[in-house]
Amino acid sequence: MRRIIPALAAAVLLCSCSHQRQSASRPALGGKQYGGTFHINMVRGNPNGLDPVIINSKLADDIASQIYDQLIALDSNLNITPELATRWELSPDGRTYTFHLRTDVLFQDNACFPGGKGRRFVSSDVMYSLERGCDPGTRSVAYWVFQDKVEGANDYFNARADSTKQENIPRVTGFAAPDDSTFQITLIKPYAPFMYYLVESVGDVVPHEAIEYYKKDFFQHPVGTGAFVFDHWTPDVEIVLTRNPHYWQHDALGNSLPLLDGVQVQFIKDDKIQFNEFNQGALDECYPLPTENFPQIVDASTKTPMPDYQKYALQHTPALCTWFLNFQTAKPPFDNATVRQAFSYAIDREKIVRYVLKGQPYAAGTHGIVPPAFKKYPIDSVAGYTYDAVKAQALLTAAGYPGGKGFPDVTFNVYPDPRLLQIAEAVQNMLSSTLNVNIHLQVVQFAQLMDEAEAGSLSFWGTRWYGDYPDPENFMNLFYGALVPSTSNVPSYPNDTRFKDAAFDAIFARALATTDETERNALYAAADREAMRNAPSIILFYEEHYRLVQPYVRDYPLDAMERIDLKWTWLGAH
Repeated sequence: MRRIIPALAAAVLLCSCSHQRQSASRPALGGKQYGGTFHINMVRGNPNGLDPVIINSKLADDIASQIYDQLIALDSNLNITPELATRWELSPDGRTYTFHLRTDVLFQDNACFPGGKGRRFVSSDVMYSLERGCDPGTRSVAYWVFQDKVEGANDYFNARADSTKQENIPRVTGFAAPDDSTFQITLIKPYAPFMYYLVESVGDVVPHEAIEYYKKDFFQHPVGTGAFVFDHWTPDVEIVLTRNPHYWQHDALGNSLPLLDGVQVQFIKDDKIQFNEFNQGALDECYPLPTENFPQIVDASTKTPMPDYQKYALQHTPALCTWFLNFQTAKPPFDNATVRQAFSYAIDREKIVRYVLKGQPYAAGTHGIVPPAFKKYPIDSVAGYTYDAVKAQALLTAAGYPGGKGFPDVTFNVYPDPRLLQIAEAVQNMLSSTLNVNIHLQVVQFAQLMDEAEAGSLSFWGTRWYGDYPDPENFMNLFYGALVPSTSNVPSYPNDTRFKDAAFDAIFARALATTDETERNALYAAADREAMRNAPSIILFYEEHYRLVQPYVRDYPLDAMERIDLKWTWLGAH
C-alpha cells in the first residue's frame, strides 16, 4: 500500500482541480436541469481497455456503457428494455431472434468519419460488432458468449484462428442483416438465457471506421452511439467523457438526454482518500465505503447513515456480487481437489465478515458461487464450506502433505482494492496458521491480474464477480468446462480457473435448455452443489451494496448490479 501513496496524492490534486471545471446549469422540462460534470471514482484502477471485445471487468464495462449502446438494455429493476432495437420476436422453434432497429441513431462525431461527422447506425454495424467478439484476432475474451450457441460462430472462430485460412473466411452464418433496420441471430438450439448475453460488453455496437482508423489503439479511443463521447484518458488519473449533443434518447418528459455535460472518472485507489474527497465535495458519489470507517458511517442495525453523514443520501441493496479466491485447477498443487477442499475449510469467513469487513457484506460465503440476491434461487439447498481446522488439516494430510510438510510455496495474487488487501492479509494468516503452508502475498494492478489469470499464469488469486445480467447462469459460467479452451495458450474467460467436471457440465447443460424458471433454478443449484464439492474457488462472502450520494444528485438509483447509467442523472442546486 505504501508504494502507491505518492501516485495517489498526485491524483487527488488533479481530481480537486478538475472538479472546479463545472459548466453552468440550464433549465430542463419538469424542474430538471441540464449541465454540470458528474465526478466519480473507481478504486479498482484503470480498465484494461474500452474496446468491447476485450472488456473483462465491471470497471471497464461501467465506463464503456456510457459510450456505447446495445440492442437491448436493463432498466433500474433489471428488466430487459429496448435500446437500439425497438422490438423483437423469437421464432416458434426458439432459435431465431429478429430485432427491429431504430433508424434515427447516429454514431458520435469522430475523426474516423469523413468530415468528422458521425454517420447513421444500421444493422450491419451490429453484425460487425458481434463478429468481432468471435474473432481471436481482436484478442476477444467474449467468444464464449456465442461459442456452441450461434450458428457458424465456431467455424468462424476456428477459421480466423488458422493462419493458413485467412482468405475467403465465411461470415458467422447465425448473424443476418436482411435490411438496414433488421438484425437476426439464429442459435444452434434453444438457449434459455441467451437474451441476457446481449447486455454483455460484447453487445456494445462499434463502427468499422473507428477500428480501421485507430487500429490497435482503438481500445483507448472508443467510438459508439451512446450518451457520452470519449474525450481523453490520463492513465492512473482520469477518463473524461463529454455530452453527446446528437444522442437519440429522451426522458419521459421530453428532455434530450443526457442531462449532464460531462463525466469525470477518477482512479484514486485508496477508499479512505476517496471518502475524504467525497466529504470535501470533490466527488458526487462514494462507492465503496471504507471498511475501517463503516461503523462510523452506517448504523448496521437500521442501515441508515450515522448523524454526521445524514446530510448525504445512503443507498443500499443486496448485491449480485460474490467475492472469492480462485485456484488454477489445471496445474499442481491445485489440480488436486482434496488440496482445494483443505484450503476452503481453513478460511474463517464469519471472522472476515465480522472483524475485517466490519459487518459490511450481506453474508459470509457459506453456500455456492451464486449470491442470495436472486429471489427465486434455492440458495439454502447449496452447502458450501465453513471454518473447520481439524477437517482442513486432515484433508491436507490425505493429499500427501501432513502438517503442510512438502507443500510448495504459494503466491497469492491480489489487485490493490483496499478491501481485498485487508482480506488477503487475513487469508494469508489463516492458511499459514491452520495448514502450515507458506503464502506469499503479491499485489499487481487489476488489468494485469485479470490478463494473467485468464492466461493460466496464476496459481491462487483473489477477485469477485459482479453479475453481468440477472440470471444465476452468469455465475455458473465461471465453472463451465465447455468454456475452457482446448489449448493452454488461449485465454480462458470467464472460466479462468480452467475447472472441468463432467457432472457439473451435464447438469448445467440441462439447465441451459430448460425454459421453466423454477426447474432451471433447481438445476443451477444442483450444479452449484457439484462445483462446491470440488472447490475450484473459495467462496468468501456475498456483497451488500452501500453507496453515499451528494444531496443534489438526482435520478441515480442503485440496483443489485451497481450499474452506472448516467444518461438519466442530473444535478440539482448545490
